[in-house]
Amino acid sequence: MAGLGQGWQHVEFETANVPTGRKGARTEEFITAMRGAWGPDPVRHEGEFYRIAPSEVNPKPVQARVPVLLAANTPAAVKRAGRIADGLIPITSSAGELRGVVSTLRDAAREAGRDPGDLMVVNQVPRPTPVTREPIGEGRPFLGGSPRQVAEDLMAARESGATQVYLAGGQGLGLDEGLQAADVDRWLELLGEVIEEADRLGVRAP
Repeated sequence: MAGLGQGWQHVEFETANVPTGRKGARTEEFITAMRGAWGPDPVRHEGEFYRIAPSEVNPKPVQARVPVLLAANTPAAVKRAGRIADGLIPITSSAGELRGVVSTLRDAAREAGRDPGDLMVVNQVPRPTPVTREPIGEGRPFLGGSPRQVAEDLMAARESGATQVYLAGGQGLGLDEGLQAADVDRWLELLGEVIEEADRLGVRAP
């Protein structure tokens, strides 16, 4: 799978010497160009932003089609994923927020004549996720807490339309937070308990 995002920090665009204007249209075209490069030779693309002269581009992907998932949260970007991508990677902080994003995605897919059931939704949490031995009370983040609490949130995420969930235990965005090297074994042990609790709830059942 190819997980792609159009970027949001202005310094990223300045560093790459790329204007921020019409980045949505640019995103749509670079996906078209990449899919062309992954396809049969000779590869050619003539667009507003990119040009590939007739070329041989190798090696090709092993599979016939590489699924493209777009990282998106704004309504326009989520709709774009519904129109042209194979799935979505949103960052949501509640089951209700996730449900709204998935609804927007599926509506856009239907409007584009696509089957919403074919699209993946890989939900991310906004920051490193605490998985704790004891339950967390008030202020507990979505997909954080004790193994049972996380399992219940996984069920809510599934019912909201997520096909996969990404739990971030490591360092996040260069901040001094998240999982430290000495905590890896404990983290993995707790994740094992999350899986056990999720299986009891039937989260992974077809």
